[in-house]
Amino acid sequence: MDPPASPMKLRPSRAALAALLLAASLCGCVGEPSALPQAKGGGGTFRVILAGEPRTLDPNPVTDEMAMWIAPNLFNKLVTFDTDSRVLPDLAESWTVSDGGRTYTFRLRQGVHWHDGEPLTAGDVVWTLTSLAQEPSLVAEALRRIEKVEAPEPRTVVIRLQEPWAPFLPTIAALGTFILPRHRFAGASPHRWRPEDRPIGTGPFQFSEWVPGERITLVANPSFFRTGPYLDRVDYLVRKERAVAAVASGEADYASLRAAAGELPDPGQLQQIKVLTQPSDARYYCGFNLRRPPLDDPRVREALNRAIDRHDLVREALAGYGIPAFGFYTPAVTWAYNAEARVPGFDPQRAGALLDEAGLRPDARGIRAEWEIIAPDLSPSPDVVRVIAGQLRAVGISLRGVVLPLDRWLERTLESHDFDLALMAGNQGPDPENLNTRFGSAGASQFMGYSSPAFDAAVAAGARTADLAERAKAYFRAQEILSRDLPVAPLAELVRMAVARRNVRGLPQQEARGLVGRNDFSLVRLAR
Repeated sequence: MDPPASPMKLRPSRAALAALLLAASLCGCVGEPSALPQAKGGGGTFRVILAGEPRTLDPNPVTDEMAMWIAPNLFNKLVTFDTDSRVLPDLAESWTVSDGGRTYTFRLRQGVHWHDGEPLTAGDVVWTLTSLAQEPSLVAEALRRIEKVEAPEPRTVVIRLQEPWAPFLPTIAALGTFILPRHRFAGASPHRWRPEDRPIGTGPFQFSEWVPGERITLVANPSFFRTGPYLDRVDYLVRKERAVAAVASGEADYASLRAAAGELPDPGQLQQIKVLTQPSDARYYCGFNLRRPPLDDPRVREALNRAIDRHDLVREALAGYGIPAFGFYTPAVTWAYNAEARVPGFDPQRAGALLDEAGLRPDARGIRAEWEIIAPDLSPSPDVVRVIAGQLRAVGISLRGVVLPLDRWLERTLESHDFDLALMAGNQGPDPENLNTRFGSAGASQFMGYSSPAFDAAVAAGARTADLAERAKAYFRAQEILSRDLPVAPLAELVRMAVARRNVRGLPQQEARGLVGRNDFSLVRLAR
């Protein structure tokens, strides 16, 4: 599951997003964005409520959602995104692409130091990317395509791909490629951290203290290589309940919200807090375990899709916020979204007929099958499970909802494949290569047991060229295949929602009057 998402009315983000900018970057260098004032510190302490506690502060985890919130404030990547999903410099001040899209040459900034005072070198980048390739990774697909990473000079990194791959820059700009200090690990794996290990990065804040079960504290990095930070200190508070009340009462300054009605602010709290929103490429879907009969039967999967009333689900499970999901990719990435590749329409009568055809006839109790749906213990997932179970019961499917800790849910879906149905949420941008991640035969988040050579060929074609029209054609075809095979049931499109004290300024979101920007957990420009 990705960082907390909560739905409101969704407005698709700008067309082309990262892929258009990727095509532009293939033509030459990308330089430094315009600078902000050089003021540092003086902004006081900012208190952020976390929905749970990280297992470690490893910034490149496959599954540690809470670590993802903290990582952008301790570490940096070669390149990053701005709030409009444009690929921008981070540790690299510029880059060029040559050899027909196979070779990326990055020039590192001068004068960047780790929090312990040691200088950043190209060797740190080479070591990080090489080490990541040996571990489970959010960017495994990008790392798999690298033929060689080398540092011909202390400030130059050259990455050679096995073949041109258009999603490369957007992929390494996303979470999962934070650069780590080679000297900190002395040759050991960078992914064996314990809670007591002190993280060392190059980011705007430095690690100060971790009080288990209570808080993680960061302090401003006075030697940060870019503008800011304007805050003196950040406290990440570990608590799962009463987030809105804690912000309204002044116990905290910021909390992400989910769609559950019990977590939304009431009118009496709006004098102390502001409600913030951003568009999102996150969505809910239900995955079917195609390894288990009769879920391997496409008639059964069509029946389950036809039995789900998505409008009712948004209204009942998501407190009326959000929009139903009928397609197989996020509409937020407008150029790659195929609005014609849709789930079959809501039709419980037809669903029953399909189940009859598949041999699932009701018994004396009216039950055709008894299955289990697993979901992580992150609100509003239990409400989504409850509504789906009720809708499927209407066509004779008895669905037992099981809500699990996130670690256990991930183990049962991605590792042991011990489930019938499983609820999934997460970001699906900024590049449609995410379709390969979630549905490709070897996709890192493909837990359904789905394998389609035609789908794999379509997404591979979309990644081979930077031509936007050709890429769109390939990804449209991939979504058509998913709409035929139905390995999942799309459920709802989400946006992000948060509350903050009214004296907080500089957040990437804006008040709920409108939706701007994409998710950004970096606090470098924030002040109180």
